[in-house]
Amino acid sequence: MSLFLAPDWFKNTYIGIEVEQFIGIGVMILVAGAVYVLLTQLLRIFVRARLSSEDREFWDQERARLRRSLLVGVVAITVILGFPTLEFSSGVENVVNQIAIFLGAGALVWMAFRAIDIFTDVLERRAEKTVSRIDDQLVPLLNSTLKGVAILVGGLFVLANLGVNVTSLVAGLGIGGLAIALAAQDTIRNLLGGVTIFADRPFQVGDWVVVNDIEGTVEHVGFRSSRVRTFYNSVVTVPNARIVDTHVDNMGLRQWRRYKTTLGLAYHTTTDQVQAFVEGVRALIRANPGMRKDYYIVEFHGFGASTLDVLVYCFIDAPNWNDELRTRHVLNLDIMRLAEDLGIEFAFPTQTLHVASQPGQPAVAPPAPARDELGEIVEGYSPNGSAGQRVDAPITAGFDNTPDAS
Repeated sequence: MSLFLAPDWFKNTYIGIEVEQFIGIGVMILVAGAVYVLLTQLLRIFVRARLSSEDREFWDQERARLRRSLLVGVVAITVILGFPTLEFSSGVENVVNQIAIFLGAGALVWMAFRAIDIFTDVLERRAEKTVSRIDDQLVPLLNSTLKGVAILVGGLFVLANLGVNVTSLVAGLGIGGLAIALAAQDTIRNLLGGVTIFADRPFQVGDWVVVNDIEGTVEHVGFRSSRVRTFYNSVVTVPNARIVDTHVDNMGLRQWRRYKTTLGLAYHTTTDQVQAFVEGVRALIRANPGMRKDYYIVEFHGFGASTLDVLVYCFIDAPNWNDELRTRHVLNLDIMRLAEDLGIEFAFPTQTLHVASQPGQPAVAPPAPARDELGEIVEGYSPNGSAGQRVDAPITAGFDNTPDAS
């Protein structure tokens, strides 16, 4: 039955197609265009009416993502529904129908991709507002997983329309899956490693980690591998199986960042200067807002080859490496100013030559105290003596890391 009630010249044929069929194709094009314009305008009206001005720019960009896939989908559906009414031969109709099905399946997968991107963009905006970073690394993973499912469903849909027995195909894949699994053991280990990382959470996106000889900031965590941006600004892709099988030093989870150094004072520094310097460094640590106040060690701990060694062992409260270096910078400058004010010099490796005697003259040893005087000197440093510098008698308040220290 003809679609149009029209004069006989509508039956005229050009390149094997009747005039009324040309008109029908034109009508389908107009219908597809009208439906596309209607859908896009409805989406635009919805965005403008339901959302605030702050969100409109974001949603306008997301809406623009759907345009091309929506147009292809509308064309495919129009051809599937409208082409059979044009009364082409069965062979032509079958070919066009198969092409339209392929086109429609591709459009649906494409549209699903765009919808998944929109969905994950919304989740990413919400994840940025939360304190936890686990959701930041789950969003990209969710995006990849959903797209994989969309491809699988779209492929099965196309195969089903081509007459392939999808049930038998899935059963065959289950049998062949064992052989594939044996051939892809490393890939499976990496996938299981990715699941372990998300379960145990040894690190998160943004953490500073050390994995064997790789050191840098975690940039992406996926099912198969994770990406670490090194401090040389290169990106290293680490298989998840390797991460699970080795130790991971998460520097980003440190509550405190340790600072340990040895300050070498010149040997001509007096005992009171050394004591004052030690107490002064403690005072600097207590005064610096970036330092841990409840635990630190500053002591004169040894005699070096050319220095009097003062150990400084303390901890810095800093969220990142840059703040840590800045706190060290301030503390080190204060230590230098303290040494200048106390008249103390920092030593450097030197050698001193002492001449015991001139040529042709006997060596003269420095005079030594008498035996009784030696005994009196030693007694002065005993518990009842007054010559030694006791722990309970510092020059200042001491600035120890005790609750009552000032």
